[in-house]
Amino acid sequence: MFYLMMGFAAVWLLVTLYLVYLGLRQRRLEAEMQALREEMQDTTQRTA
Repeated sequence: MFYLMMGFAAVWLLVTLYLVYLGLRQRRLEAEMQALREEMQDTTQRTA
């Protein structure tokens, strides 16, 4: 029974770590998208 509980805990730990990783990656991508939007706006304003 102990090994079953440890396996269950390990699976949930891995799932939690993966979700944290995805959240951090999404924040980084959103920041990069915002920087690209601002760069596009600046470029558009300069040429207009």
